Amino acid sequence: MSPGSTTEIESAIFPGGEEAVVVEGSDEVKGHSVPHEFPEGGLRAWLVVLGCWCILFTSFGYVNSFGVYETYYLKTFLSDHSPSDVAWIGAIQSFAQFSAALVAGPLADRYGAMVIVRPFSLLLVVAMMLTSLCTKLYQFILCQGIFIGIASGLIFTPSISIIGHYFFKRRPIAMAFATTGSPIGGIIYPVVMTNLLQDNSIGFAWGQRVCGFLTLFLLAIAVVTIRPTSLRRTGAFILPEAFKIPAFSLQVAAFFMVILGLWTPYFYLADYGTLHGMSPGLASYLFALINAGSFLGRVFAGAVARRLGQFNVITVACYASGILMFCWLKITSTGGLIVLSILFGATSGIIIALMFTTIAHTADHPSKIGTYLGMSTFLIGFGALGGTPITGALIDTYGGYSQGIIFSGAVLMAGAVLFTAARFAFSKDKLVV
Repeated sequence: MSPGSTTEIESAIFPGGEEAVVVEGSDEVKGHSVPHEFPEGGLRAWLVVLGCWCILFTSFGYVNSFGVYETYYLKTFLSDHSPSDVAWIGAIQSFAQFSAALVAGPLADRYGAMVIVRPFSLLLVVAMMLTSLCTKLYQFILCQGIFIGIASGLIFTPSISIIGHYFFKRRPIAMAFATTGSPIGGIIYPVVMTNLLQDNSIGFAWGQRVCGFLTLFLLAIAVVTIRPTSLRRTGAFILPEAFKIPAFSLQVAAFFMVILGLWTPYFYLADYGTLHGMSPGLASYLFALINAGSFLGRVFAGAVARRLGQFNVITVACYASGILMFCWLKITSTGGLIVLSILFGATSGIIIALMFTTIAHTADHPSKIGTYLGMSTFLIGFGALGGTPITGALIDTYGGYSQGIIFSGAVLMAGAVLFTAARFAFSKDKLVV
């Protein structure tokens, strides 16, 4: 077929409902300079999802496990520091992970994901091994906070943006499946560390190294299975015009507020449980229960997002997370905290599972997805940086958890309202969006 032929080989619906006809050999697609065919499946596409699952397991999964580290640090290495001081390790880790996406996304769009994924996968393993040698606050901030955070951010954004090159109509379920790696990692890492920390013959150093070897194994799978398309973007490194799209800018504002309060149970629920009579061993498993609930939430999100609308599902999940946060104020029993862990994990899991795909859907071409994700997650990362230290400071100041919980619930509800506005900015007329 000669270049410029108008024979249609595929059509896809781009954001806003406009149909973009992909023409074989053509260099125009209704205003899009580079046409793209979405495979919507196949062995290669699903292997990419598997590789991304491994990366989310080792990046977000490990970062989400910080609660078990904070509990241990406050009793051992950093017992002379306040919860707010120790929370800065996890906050910096989360912020570095999100902010690194500002560089990783555009680089992946321009040069391909593996240029970034390979070297920084190695850095992540090295940083985890270095953390096993730390004993001082500044050492944990440097190795666990900065190095692990940056390496995690530089590998997760390129990998998840590639899914957007292979899927469009099935993108929510593909991305939701990939993000289930995060809660599975959030279950496995705390369980491994909790059990190894209790074994005096192993302890912290070798427990952390075991986690490092597990990370190495999974990242090796990711490097083999992730195969980017030949799709590349030229032009400006950053695309600030994205913020002129109301659905994009409102989502960024909404997710900033949501992330500001979302990690509070992930960091402080075990300490809260111990304060209210739970054994330290059982309380440490609350982190695993949160991540188990998160796994269920992400599976649910992938299953129903296409039928109910991904914007609708995530909006409801934001409101539900805010309500559950306020419910936490009255929950003190062991059974109640276990139920709260699972339910909050589920609603927060839905949010994390769908946030990448709703942001990706505001990009008018898949070659821009990495950049859109990078810009948005960079700004959202400031919420991760400030949220848990603010909560920790409120705990220190008032000598209890109520004020910190109220703050977290309030910002979650504010984020839910903003995301409601983003949902209607994306589409006012459609019920299922």
